[in-house]
Amino acid sequence: MIERVTDVHSKPRRRISALGRLVAAVAMVVALGCGQADAPADGGAASRRGGEVEPQTTLTILFASDDYVLGPSRDDSPKFLMFEPLVRGYGTRARPGLAERWEHSGDFRTWTYHLRRDVRWHDGVPFTAHDVAFSLELFRKPEIALHGFALMIDSIAVPDEHTLVLTFLRPTGPEEALPGWPVFYPKHLLTDLDPTSFFDWEFWTRPVGNGPYRYVRGVSNTMIETQANPDYFEGTPAIDRVVLRLSSANKVTELRSGNVDVAYYLSAPEIAALVADPRFRVYFQWITSEPQAIHWNQRHPFLAHALVRRALSHAVNRRELARLLYLPDEMPLVGGLSPDDRALDLYREGKLDQGFVFDPRAAGELLDEAGWLDRGGDGVRERAGIEARFTLLARQGGILSTLEPALLLQNQLRRVGVEVEIRPVESSVWWELFRSGDFDATVHDVRNVPTDLLREGFFGEGTKIGYRNPEIVRLLEALTLELTSPGQDTLYARINAILRRDVPVTFLFPYFEAYAAHRKVRGLRTPDHSHPIEAIQEVWIEDDGVEP
Repeated sequence: MIERVTDVHSKPRRRISALGRLVAAVAMVVALGCGQADAPADGGAASRRGGEVEPQTTLTILFASDDYVLGPSRDDSPKFLMFEPLVRGYGTRARPGLAERWEHSGDFRTWTYHLRRDVRWHDGVPFTAHDVAFSLELFRKPEIALHGFALMIDSIAVPDEHTLVLTFLRPTGPEEALPGWPVFYPKHLLTDLDPTSFFDWEFWTRPVGNGPYRYVRGVSNTMIETQANPDYFEGTPAIDRVVLRLSSANKVTELRSGNVDVAYYLSAPEIAALVADPRFRVYFQWITSEPQAIHWNQRHPFLAHALVRRALSHAVNRRELARLLYLPDEMPLVGGLSPDDRALDLYREGKLDQGFVFDPRAAGELLDEAGWLDRGGDGVRERAGIEARFTLLARQGGILSTLEPALLLQNQLRRVGVEVEIRPVESSVWWELFRSGDFDATVHDVRNVPTDLLREGFFGEGTKIGYRNPEIVRLLEALTLELTSPGQDTLYARINAILRRDVPVTFLFPYFEAYAAHRKVRGLRTPDHSHPIEAIQEVWIEDDGVEP
């Protein structure tokens, strides 16, 4: 069973064992004697606590990337060490970030953001609304086109240094107007640079940000060292230094050897190895609004009838599937689409559709009703000379591997007389086959933002899976214009009723990410504070000085 830990301390605190203090003191003396100790950027103030000198705390994170990991070309979570978003979270779950508060016009086209007045760039220059406006104008340039949020904007105004006014091309609700992913950059340092080489600017390798950590130094394609920002508007972080180790080395080996404290994006075998090691804890972040699902290609003769797809949905034991992947039992099963920013709340309120119940007997009865019977006594159903058989396309290798669940699905469906052949392919090949619809069935998430569903053609004329439903298309188009939560809930309920009736996909469970941390890393919890970088202000190191 996975150990799931909730730290309940009201605030981060440091508690370092006497042995740890002695070891750190000896190491510091040796380093000074060898001339190898780096002087802290703050002159040592971060290591002094009430007149007592404490060893600096360092968190080392394994991250498979390169020197540009903090820049927009990689656009991954390490950027939040250096740069701040307008809000934390997004949509109706948004919390203040650079913006303290916000309001919108009656028609939801114009949004006004009131920015903090106590934010400074790491070089001491005050942060202002001009920095956000400058960044958004960069993102909107055709050669950059970085964030959909920016591309939806019609005009940008800066009434004063701490007020930003954005007018969107169409009415825009919180889910799109309050995104927590884009971060913003210093106008005074970047305004004269060539935007055509935006993604290759040297600035990204030695950035000056406004976030909780400052860039200290880097070794090309090896590591980046950052130090807690004493001028950070939320206070100096509890961990003095965060080091990004840039490597695709084996995560389990690096953790067990003590080279790193945290590893990201674990695969199922890596999770299995680490949950059994008492030195580490595995944390999960699940995104309820991006459910994993089996996509059925209705061009296949066995999968063409909704009754068959409903039977297969009852034959799938989704909880057993989740446990195979070492997912926690409290992770919800999902049975439909939901608002992107409120799915977790709906689940907690018991309002999220849980999907088809595991019921092999009902699955067999539905297959009988559809005319698929085991006439030959060989354990495989057939109808009109066609066997109940299809090929399941599985991604092989990496964190996106679906080979393990594919093997379990094969076994589960065999119990109801359906034979599944597995075709494992590398990820790049899988994407090509998926986008062309060249598969019988496969497992993939359903990115349920209405515009994405329409653009990808899941249900309309561009369908890849042989399923067209003009009513779903109409409801999805209505969702792009509906800005109230009750209105969205009504539309999603109607969409999910159709999906449950027609079963073009069988929903499994949310998209998830898994992270591992040494047990000395405190403050993380599943699912809402599981991300070691995005939750860095709530993370601290509390070493008990004991190795198991």
